[in-house]
Amino acid sequence: MIRKSSIIILLGLISVAFCSVSQRMMSVKPGERLEMEFYENITIFTRMVYNAKDVLQTHFFRNKQKVGPATTFNKKKSLLIIPKVRLLDAETYSATSGDSVQLYVM
Repeated sequence: MIRKSSIIILLGLISVAFCSVSQRMMSVKPGERLEMEFYENITIFTRMVYNAKDVLQTHFFRNKQKVGPATTFNKKKSLLIIPKVRLLDAETYSATSGDSVQLYVM
């Protein structure tokens, strides 16, 4: 009986260790510069944000391009650069590799 329970506990710990997805959190003040770095070279980067009318929108970033006047994604360095963070920029940013960052603007 002890063997069965220890095997079940061991399998549970292994599944938690290998199946969990990490999520980082960052906090910045409005108006500060933000450079968000990711672990791998990624091709597509998304962010889920609420607009001024409180509607959820998805923004896609590919290669080195600008989306709007204030956000740049640099594919070579795996950086998302926001020169001046606004309150509307606070949401979840995720990459194709499964890496995600929760941004808080305080």
